[in-house]
Amino acid sequence: MLVPMVCKAIPNEFLSPVVIKMALNQRQRRLLKLILMMNVTQMELNVMTLLFTMHMKNAQQILLFMDNKKSRVIPKVSNYYSQTIPRFNDRDFKSHFRLSKTTCEVLLMKIHETTTSLPQPGRQIDIEKRLLMFLWYIGNMESFRSMADRFDVSKGTLHVSVKYISNVLVTKIMPLVISWPTGVRLQKIADGFSETSRLEGTIGAIDGTHIEIKCPSKHKQAYFNRKKYPSLVLLAVCDSSLNFTYVFTGCPGSTHDAGVLRQTPLYRDAPGVIPPGKHIIGDSAFPLNAWLMKPFRDNGNLSRDQIKFNQVLSSSRQVIERSFGFLKGRFRRLIKLDAVDMQVIVETILSGCTLHNICLANDDEMFDIEHAIGDDDQNGPDQVQGNQEGTDVRQTLMERL
Repeated sequence: MLVPMVCKAIPNEFLSPVVIKMALNQRQRRLLKLILMMNVTQMELNVMTLLFTMHMKNAQQILLFMDNKKSRVIPKVSNYYSQTIPRFNDRDFKSHFRLSKTTCEVLLMKIHETTTSLPQPGRQIDIEKRLLMFLWYIGNMESFRSMADRFDVSKGTLHVSVKYISNVLVTKIMPLVISWPTGVRLQKIADGFSETSRLEGTIGAIDGTHIEIKCPSKHKQAYFNRKKYPSLVLLAVCDSSLNFTYVFTGCPGSTHDAGVLRQTPLYRDAPGVIPPGKHIIGDSAFPLNAWLMKPFRDNGNLSRDQIKFNQVLSSSRQVIERSFGFLKGRFRRLIKLDAVDMQVIVETILSGCTLHNICLANDDEMFDIEHAIGDDDQNGPDQVQGNQEGTDVRQTLMERL
């Protein structure tokens, strides 16, 4: 017959040396002394003492319990920054930090150049160590406690370093590596799209992707997207080489891509920064304009030319889906961000986009990226209206194919 076991606090007098000496033989005293020397919680002590009082019938269970507790202790990584990292070859370094050593050195130089007069927060730590801590953070899904142990710092210092580096990347480095194309650069991008597409005049592909986050305490429902998880929308434009030329984030996951676009400076400034005869391309989620081309709505009666136009546009805009795939595949923290500070979340996302472009500029490719590409459409049916000018431009482009 099984007797329910109820754990109750053990009175101090029960564990007094006098009682122990009177009641226990030498073997029992040795075992109980071992229990008392262990760093255990009250519940664990209750469980072990209860087993002990059952006349040592289950002594082996106590020993097994202690062995299991010992095996749960995770050893700290010793001298990881000062000794282990310097011994990494380029392949090992890249597998851990998601950047090559060369790219990391370029990035470190940029940070040094832009932060010479910027005081560091908290305790003084080498800027290289702060950068490596941030790269580890954004490139892996390891917990803050484990990361802090790895780099031999406190969790507070790690948080401060992550926030500091992400802010530097967004405010100092991002404007240098993510910018809207003009002049010769704009024409070079158009030529790049022309090499892979017959849709002339294209200077970018636009789309949104969802970054899963921990649900904020306020306005919870606004953050749940159509796939029922909380997220922020990252809206981006990229060129034919997968470089981001525009990024915007911060809108809750329930926001439609078209709704996000309307909140951006790009939407407001598009007529002035996208020259006549040039356009960006997007999917059916976006509004049709002279500067933004989208597919014909498929109601089952599209003409052959319209079907062809849709196929060409769809093929051309795959570059933005690939960019998102490489972004999340390289910087795995962007698959799911568990931070609670919204500023940290936004700056981490934008930092990832910045690092993405820096990697491409340095021919720093990744060969182990497994994140799904093109599986993030959460906008539903095409319900976004366009304007007549956009309709006319699309008709002209279709006739030229």
